[in-house]
Amino acid sequence: MGIDPLSVVAPARVKIVCVPVGRIKQSRFSSFVARLEEENVVRLGDVSPDNRPHSTLFSPLAYPAGRVLFEIRTSFPPKTHLALSPFELYRQPFVIVAVADYRGFEEISDSHGLPAEEVAKIDSHGTLSEDSVQTLLQHRHQLASEYSLALVHHVLVFDYDVSHQRLPEGLIGVPPPAQSMGTTMKTVMCDLTSQLLAEMASFARSLQEIRSIETPRVPRQSIQRPLSRYSGLSRPASADPNQATPSSMSDAQRNEHRMSELVDGATIAKVNSDHVWHGKALDYLLVVCLLYAWAGLGFHIPQIFYQVTDKIVPGSSKASKDTPASSHADLMVTSPDSSTGQTLQSLSSLLPDLVTTIQNLYSRAWTFSEDKLPQLAFSDTGLRFSKLLTIIAASNSMLTDTNLTQIVLNMQARQATVHSKTVLTFQAKADIAAFLFRSFPNADTDLSLAVADRTAILAGTVSILSELNYHRKRAFVMKELLEGLIPALVEARKRGAAEMGVHPAASLATLDIALYGAQRTPSHLPYGEDEIGLQSFLKRVSCEYGVDVGMGNRSNAADEVSPAETQGTDKTATSASLNSTKGSVQRAIYQASSKISGSLELKIDVLRLCINVCEALPDLEGVLQFSTELLRTSGSGIAPGPDNSSGSPSLSIEDQLRLWNNISRTVGVARQLGLKELSADYWDEFLLRGIEVVPSTSDIPIPHAKGDLEAVTKSNTDTSSGPFLYNPFRQDKPAKNAKPLVVAGEEAVFRVTLQNLYNFDLEIESIQLRPDNDNCDSVAQAVTVGPYRTQTVYLAVTPLEGGPLNVSGCIAKVRGCHERWFPLFDAPWSLKPNVKEPQSQWSAALLEKSSETRRLPEKGDARALKGPIPSSAALDVIPALPIIVLKSMSLSRSAIMLLEGETKTFTITLYNASRSVIADLILLTSEDSTTALLQAAREKKELPPTDLYELELASTKKPLRWCRAADEPDVVIEPGKELTLNIEVTGKPGLSGATIQVSYGHLGVSRSQIKDLFYTRQLSIPLAITVNASIDITRTDLLSFSSIFAWQNQQRQMHSPSTKKADSPPVQTRRPSSVSSRPKSHKFTANNENRFQSLLSRIGLSTNDNSHCLLCLDCRNSWPTPLSISIQVRSSHSEHITDSTQRSPSSDTSQKPGKSKTTIAYTVHESLLPGTTKRILLLLPRLRLPHAHNPIPILSAQKQFVVGTGPKTSYEAELNAREMYWYRETLLNLLQATWTEESTGRKGQINIRNIRLSERMINILKLPELETTMTLALPNVNANIDDLNDFDKKNKIEQMSPTTYLVPLSHPLVLTTTLTNHSNYLIHPLLRLQPRLAGNFQHSIALDLGRKLLIHGQLQKVLPVLAPGASVNSEVEVWVLGKGRWVVGGVVEEVRVLESEDISREDGDDVGDRKKRERRVWGIEEEVEVVGKGD
Repeated sequence: MGIDPLSVVAPARVKIVCVPVGRIKQSRFSSFVARLEEENVVRLGDVSPDNRPHSTLFSPLAYPAGRVLFEIRTSFPPKTHLALSPFELYRQPFVIVAVADYRGFEEISDSHGLPAEEVAKIDSHGTLSEDSVQTLLQHRHQLASEYSLALVHHVLVFDYDVSHQRLPEGLIGVPPPAQSMGTTMKTVMCDLTSQLLAEMASFARSLQEIRSIETPRVPRQSIQRPLSRYSGLSRPASADPNQATPSSMSDAQRNEHRMSELVDGATIAKVNSDHVWHGKALDYLLVVCLLYAWAGLGFHIPQIFYQVTDKIVPGSSKASKDTPASSHADLMVTSPDSSTGQTLQSLSSLLPDLVTTIQNLYSRAWTFSEDKLPQLAFSDTGLRFSKLLTIIAASNSMLTDTNLTQIVLNMQARQATVHSKTVLTFQAKADIAAFLFRSFPNADTDLSLAVADRTAILAGTVSILSELNYHRKRAFVMKELLEGLIPALVEARKRGAAEMGVHPAASLATLDIALYGAQRTPSHLPYGEDEIGLQSFLKRVSCEYGVDVGMGNRSNAADEVSPAETQGTDKTATSASLNSTKGSVQRAIYQASSKISGSLELKIDVLRLCINVCEALPDLEGVLQFSTELLRTSGSGIAPGPDNSSGSPSLSIEDQLRLWNNISRTVGVARQLGLKELSADYWDEFLLRGIEVVPSTSDIPIPHAKGDLEAVTKSNTDTSSGPFLYNPFRQDKPAKNAKPLVVAGEEAVFRVTLQNLYNFDLEIESIQLRPDNDNCDSVAQAVTVGPYRTQTVYLAVTPLEGGPLNVSGCIAKVRGCHERWFPLFDAPWSLKPNVKEPQSQWSAALLEKSSETRRLPEKGDARALKGPIPSSAALDVIPALPIIVLKSMSLSRSAIMLLEGETKTFTITLYNASRSVIADLILLTSEDSTTALLQAAREKKELPPTDLYELELASTKKPLRWCRAADEPDVVIEPGKELTLNIEVTGKPGLSGATIQVSYGHLGVSRSQIKDLFYTRQLSIPLAITVNASIDITRTDLLSFSSIFAWQNQQRQMHSPSTKKADSPPVQTRRPSSVSSRPKSHKFTANNENRFQSLLSRIGLSTNDNSHCLLCLDCRNSWPTPLSISIQVRSSHSEHITDSTQRSPSSDTSQKPGKSKTTIAYTVHESLLPGTTKRILLLLPRLRLPHAHNPIPILSAQKQFVVGTGPKTSYEAELNAREMYWYRETLLNLLQATWTEESTGRKGQINIRNIRLSERMINILKLPELETTMTLALPNVNANIDDLNDFDKKNKIEQMSPTTYLVPLSHPLVLTTTLTNHSNYLIHPLLRLQPRLAGNFQHSIALDLGRKLLIHGQLQKVLPVLAPGASVNSEVEVWVLGKGRWVVGGVVEEVRVLESEDISREDGDDVGDRKKRERRVWGIEEEVEVVGKGD
């Protein structure tokens, strides 16, 4: 350790000033001085005495155990210190050593070479030439004349081989360390000590000749001229105000009466009330006692110590206390004995009162203006005593070998020896601090102190307060030190600039260039070499106020640096911390926590002082560091949310602008000086507040599963519309939590949100995103963020390979700041310490004593603070995809006009703009203007199932379709090639526009080999469509139709010669005259009279079904030109009807020939003029659907289960709705309508789904579940009617109509009732026949029925069980006894409810389970009318 300038034994040290001479580097000069400081304590027994007779006064032989303490320094004491001599003789240097480097004469430097004549003086054999020796001697004489007060002047030539040449007197050669022995430097110091002791004899005599010494007084005005930091070849080093100046120790060994002379002087001064000299004598007595104790020499405490402290001498009576202090026996220095420990304890107990007495004596002298002690001497004395008390207080209040070694040599002894276990009472820290502040300069004494002296005093005060752990008081003194240092630095810069002939605003580097000229390049400027100590001091001052400059850059930086980097400089660790997310989090915690503890105003004030000091030097690096730290400290330290306005800094707008301009100007000056690496650290960790991917408007990749490809491929190849309402290749909005997709090799644009919480424009020279994956190219750009706002900027990143991509921050370079990493903090954050824990506990981790070891609390620490959570923008990079563009379209201006139901075809040409990617997947889907309307209608919750089915069916009918054969191979577009596609568009009501969506991608494998997801892009081609009305069905009605036409045709066929049979029943039929035979035709003529002639002539001939109904359609022509319509009616058999109800009715009715089970029965043609409406009559067979109560199908096939959302209905209403749906769908399957424009050849389909059926119409259309027919015949008659004779012919039955019979009287007849089960249930029937008179007769007359009509058999009979589709006959005999008209009707009742074994319901159908089926009753629709004929 170095010499302590505040040591209490500083007056016992001999001051040596080392001055560089010749050409020598600063680093080598410092190393030479360090070799001398290693031997700063010289034992007198090792010193050779001087043989001159007049130099034996301080002969080392008299005191061989004595020692000489040297204080080696490189600056001459200032004049204010020398003015205190001889009152304080130790302030004067006694030895001047000129340090020369032998290499300076041996080597030639390119930048600072010696002249040619000086180089010639170097001897090639490693010796100095005569001229070189003379030059060194001249330097010695020059130093002797310049420092005449010094006693010894010597020149030390280092790294010189003394074996080659003997140097003359005054020159001492010092070999290099490799050639030196352990006693080499000790020999050099002994030679200097020998000459010093010899010269001390004459110096002592000169002091004895002085009759009086004037007491130093405070001068009227003390002006200290600042010394220049530069020194020439012959000038001494500049004075260093921070180093104290000690004196000689040889007075302590002059003779054995040393202490007695000091005691006599103290006594005389006390008697004469000379307080200054009284205090100085006591001071020196204390120094002598401490040196004796350190050297191990026995001593007794002077009696005068007890007198001034009013304490009793241990082991003596009160009478002995009055013994004269000058008694030679009491003051003799004795050898060590067993009482040495007791003596040290006594001295320790006396010290607090003794040093207080000395300070009181100096203070009393201030009452006399003539004897007023200078503030420098008074403060130095107080500092030395305070340091002594501090050391003893830290050692259990005792003087031990340990603290004595620390007091004298400023180093700890290897082993501490405690002479007694008695614990002594000593002053508390508060008392020591109070004593210390007595020597603190006040406002009145500041004018008499030089700046350097005031700085040294305040620095000493800071050092002692630091050892006392009074950090707040220390911070206050350090702030006072800076405030007093700034004016002196400014004045020194002005004077130095005036001497160099440059402007005062020029920096030190500019002055250096002016001094050395072009011989030194900017890269070799010694910038920062002298200021590095001051920068550390300024950082220490800031740290005392809770601001650790560069703390964020150092905090836990080793955790982010690789082992190879940790072996480098601190700059590597700082750079690693700046470019790490963990370092940013820790800096944010530190910035926020520093605002919680301590006063923000004091922090801002001390940082301003540090900036002013650095500007006064000027220190460019310090200006940048403290300016950025001031911006960081004044900032809010939070990440505000969008609605939070508490993020503004604590500085005014003017101060913020001044700091920003100061940083920019400082960096500009550094660039001009060639210091290109000098830059600041950005002050806000929350620069980056948001990163999100900007979705592309057209080329968004869409992920798909293999099932999506199979479904859409089938839909594209099928000529009919697919049943899928969901389009997997439709470009929907991505899911909220889905990662954005980016294609490899293509640019991805990010929306980056930047934050500036300060009131000045933030100029960012370059900013670029830095993904975690290195296989990315990012583009940097410049941006300016306005004052106090968040601003959005768009940055691009190009990923080169596929895979996950994570963007967690950016690399940005703010103007004046170095480039660094900024992580993403998108969530609001503010520091929230534990309110249950005292602030002093959790903030202790941030306010430690030493800033060099300060670290933020680790995660495992209970006091760890929760920092901001870094975020990231994650996205997936998929393999490269092709780029398809629309090259051409056959439509003009992408527009087309259609009529409702009309179909047209156009072409589009696609071009693959990719350079290397093949488009091997091409799929076409479409969206039209009706899609959104239908979707909105389907989303209504109160829709009945029938309406929902119609909306879903309309959604499946896409107006656009890719005309492509099913067996056509997959299309492929090579890079740079094109492909033409045929598109078919159909006019649809409400269609105003459509979009062709071309989904394309690159699979690389066959479609069957796809396992994982694949991605496609979509090209949207908009199309304007105009659809005009053509043929509308405005009204629909169903009417009942009599079966007489079918019966007449059947009878006509029976009586034809070609159709007569031998087994025909003997029932004569009357040939109707209203219907004549006409030729068969499949088409109607335009004449209304013959509209049904052809159709009626064929009813009942092809099938046994005689029940028909009449469909009336009102068709209107809405187009301004005539249109011809054609309506096809398809014949349907029962088995065909059953099949049609089982399959999905949503399939198109226009089936291909040869594949349908239905055939065309007839076609109706009609021509409609513009704006006219005509009624079209269609004859349809009545239907019977066995599964009419099946559930209404749902076309959304991807739904596994659908919860009913329609209105709640009753059981009967649900059955009626289902029955109405299925009969309507069957009716629509029997019809197909088209229109044609004869003039242009245009044609299209008529929308027949506008046909709506009511419950009345359904009852007309459907057949009953149980059909009942009645016939009347003669019993046991097998002969043909033509073969009977006239008598028999008169007794035969004549059938007038299907239900009217003309029968003979009193002849047996057989009435046969046939029951046919058309349902899918078992029916157990009960037949009840009810004969009555025809017409409305009175009840009395109806009771006479038995006299006219005789019935043999049961009118009420239980018949066998009828299976579905089975029939049963019931016969009774009837005799007509008289003329009249009788009607035989009745009802059929169900005996019991039976279920068929082969009946199964559809899955999910619960209608049949809701209510149990009840017994039913059916009436006989066509009753038999019997007419009795007379003779």
